[in-house]
Amino acid sequence: MREKYLILFCVIILTALCFFYFSTINIKANSKKIVAYDKRIKIEQEKLNSAKVLNEQLQEVSKVIVQSMTKEAEFTPDEVNSFIKKIADLADRYKIAVHSIFPKVISTTRKNLIEQQYTLILNCTFIQMGQFLSELESFDHIINIKTLDVSPLRKDKKKGINDVEDVALYKITLELSTFKIIKEV
Repeated sequence: MREKYLILFCVIILTALCFFYFSTINIKANSKKIVAYDKRIKIEQEKLNSAKVLNEQLQEVSKVIVQSMTKEAEFTPDEVNSFIKKIADLADRYKIAVHSIFPKVISTTRKNLIEQQYTLILNCTFIQMGQFLSELESFDHIINIKTLDVSPLRKDKKKGINDVEDVALYKITLELSTFKIIKEV
């Protein structure tokens, strides 16, 4: 009788060992699948985030294009004056001396595009010019900078924290164009 209990005990131990062995193999296989799924989820999440950023950027471009569409054959005086005011306000924000801003109508050979050219003469530092151009780039207009001429103006003495600083000013001549797309009927 004791032999039967001993054999039963050995069978139970052997069954438990087989159970734990196969359970461990199954858990390892499933954990590898989980790690693989996590990697795929992470990659897909990065793609989704990139797509969201790209979508936002494309919406901004789309907004610029939609706002630049017109049925008119030329820029209205209100549009020209509004753009000049935006440029003047931008220059004022960065404390840039505006020597002159004047618009010039350009006749274009393209039948679906109208162009308005502006010539700006500014007196500023390189830092102010960089800030101005960066902000100009974010305008909701199609803008093309045709000419950017920088020439030294003079050195100006300004008092700052350390008694006297030399600030180099430059005369910036900026020729840029804004465009509108004529809608097809």
